[in-house]
Amino acid sequence: MYPFPVFLFLTILCLLGSTADAIGVNWGTMSSHPLPPPKVVELLKSNEVSKVKLFDADPLVLQALSGSNIVVTLGIPNSMLKTLNSSRKAAESWVHDNVTRYFSHGGAGVRIEYVAVGDEPFLQSYGDQFHPFVIGAAMNIQAALTKANLAGEVKVVVPCSFDTFVSESGRPSKGHFGTDLNKTMIELLTFLSKHHSPFFVTISPFISFQQNKNISLDFSLFKENARHHNDSHRTYKNSFDLSYDTLVSALSKIGFPEIDIVVARIGWPTDGAANATSSIAETFMKGLIDHLHSKTGTPLRPRNPPIETFIFSLLDEDHRSITSGNFERHWGVFTFDGQAKYHFNFGQGTKNLVNAQFVEYLAPKWCVVNNNKDLSNASASALEACSTSDCTALSPGGSCSNISWPSNISYAFNSYYQQNDQRADSCDFGGLGLITTVDPSVDTCRFFVELQTSHSTSAHEAYIFLRIILLLACLFSCLLGFTW
Repeated sequence: MYPFPVFLFLTILCLLGSTADAIGVNWGTMSSHPLPPPKVVELLKSNEVSKVKLFDADPLVLQALSGSNIVVTLGIPNSMLKTLNSSRKAAESWVHDNVTRYFSHGGAGVRIEYVAVGDEPFLQSYGDQFHPFVIGAAMNIQAALTKANLAGEVKVVVPCSFDTFVSESGRPSKGHFGTDLNKTMIELLTFLSKHHSPFFVTISPFISFQQNKNISLDFSLFKENARHHNDSHRTYKNSFDLSYDTLVSALSKIGFPEIDIVVARIGWPTDGAANATSSIAETFMKGLIDHLHSKTGTPLRPRNPPIETFIFSLLDEDHRSITSGNFERHWGVFTFDGQAKYHFNFGQGTKNLVNAQFVEYLAPKWCVVNNNKDLSNASASALEACSTSDCTALSPGGSCSNISWPSNISYAFNSYYQQNDQRADSCDFGGLGLITTVDPSVDTCRFFVELQTSHSTSAHEAYIFLRIILLLACLFSCLLGFTW
């Protein structure tokens, strides 16, 4: 197994007693070399994670979850919303293929709890491209579930992004939905209320801290010594409560003050930006879990915390979009290969988080810069390498931002080399690359070796298959010649 320092820590994903089912985790699959689904399910089960939220309905993932007893939220990508809005038949087909086919009626199937229509389709960076289709798609999926006699067991929800609600003054009592969203939100909340479904929303203390100079790091991390924020007679001690009550006010203003809320995404990244580190993420997660476990709620909803919370995310994903920042590829509680990133104790029990076991890696080889060559054009080659591979750890504040030239060139070369399954030609770079078996990792900067996946061996297997065919053909020809 590829060596990586493992720090044991108490699980952030599972609480004792009555809150045990309230914490789940997002499982994203936007990785070039994903951990195999059965291995991920094994990771979830070994850590007693009882709920998982997916962003699509991958058959391999659903097959792996079958019989696991893990409660699942299925996702529908934004790219499908237009079709599902316009075609009831398409919605029925989707439900049949992804819900009915796998649904557990107390047997060995998948325990599907929610269907999430869209992946934050109201995110501001998307504009209004998905707005016209969301409600219609949700209604058609609901109708399809009813037709399949599953509407009583599977609820339809629509995950909403952190920027769907705002408060220009920063005061929660002034929270409201964007004016362009008011009509759509009223339609959505009317639909959710009718079917007794909760409101799914992202809360992002990290992004709030990045974008708002009035939000301090201590306030984001649930620190007791953080400067409080006041809103009339209400006092806010942390960024989570501030954002949550801004949402509660927005919901109240359009007539839905009591609707149940599920925090569909919340986490803290560990790389790719300043203050995105494992130690800070550890502090945030401990504070969050302690806060949820206390059941104190928020000033506007005292003793009424979110009914469920999904940590974002289970694993790092090197193919996530970095439009909003390089940190987007580093939300995982675990690294891409299922190894825990940090240690903390939320005060419950003595159980340690378990890492993924028997992970299969490519050969222990790395691509580095050849110091015996003229490196005057090496930076251009590194930029080209990073354009199609993941170099986000080199970002200012990232775990590899402090390595000097030409080590940073080597990091870029290696990222490209691993992305391309360690093909010899992917470490060429006009003769500037050199394959080595000596790990070039430095301090906190990990030069990774990718996972062994089915596609990383397909070319080799095809080559072996071709050789066998040729050998058989030769043998057959020899036999024919002998017969004649």
